[in-house]
Amino acid sequence: MTKETKTLNDSFKKPQNVVVLGGNSDISFAILAELAKHRLEKVVLAGPNQSTLHGRASMVSELGEIEVKVASFDATDLAQVPAQTELAMSLVPTVDLLIIAAGRLGDQASDESDPAAVSKMITTNFTGPAVALTAAVEKMKKQGYGSVLVLSSVAGTKVRRSNFIYGSSKAGLDGFALGFSDALWGMPIRITVVRPGFVKSKMTASLKTAPMSTTPEKVAAAAIRAMELGKETVWVPSSFRTIIFALRHLPRSVNRKLPF
Repeated sequence: MTKETKTLNDSFKKPQNVVVLGGNSDISFAILAELAKHRLEKVVLAGPNQSTLHGRASMVSELGEIEVKVASFDATDLAQVPAQTELAMSLVPTVDLLIIAAGRLGDQASDESDPAAVSKMITTNFTGPAVALTAAVEKMKKQGYGSVLVLSSVAGTKVRRSNFIYGSSKAGLDGFALGFSDALWGMPIRITVVRPGFVKSKMTASLKTAPMSTTPEKVAAAAIRAMELGKETVWVPSSFRTIIFALRHLPRSVNRKLPF
């Protein structure tokens, strides 16, 4: 079996073995639900809260005949991130797809005056996932192939006053993942960066719904389609690409006064 044919995981070209770092993510669950319509067989959910992970594992199991395991993953424990990533990936025979979904939204108003909160936000959203991606790619090189979905954000493509901590942390991860994708050019390992806007999920439940908001299901469908097409980035909704292009050309004097 060649490396190329191994990437075609079933007749629909859908992954069968999936590892999720940030296993309680609503978007990652929506992705698993979409993949379960085909031949998803084995899933590993990794995260810091084992009790909620087991609850999520039960939900994944109910999607079909899927074997689900849980593992520890704490993006803020940088010394352990490589080992935790490798262990989670070792719980399935091969990793067709790795989803990096670890992240936190934080509270801009209080966090911007709290150095510890800023450190936790950047570590959770950028440094930890970047370290995990590095460890995961090394393991994929040994198995000969693999796909990675990195959950970024529109906020990371244009950092704004209203959420510059979250936005800059996602900008770091976004840029790192794209640079890594360039470094893997020519190899059968693909990284797709997913850039959703405001997603109506449990993470944003306490916030006022923003214009052009989307759902985990719509993000999942777009992410899987982009992965199948070999795209390096996907915007959800796609119109954000044009909007962000325009925002990038605003003078800083105008940018700092934006109400969103």
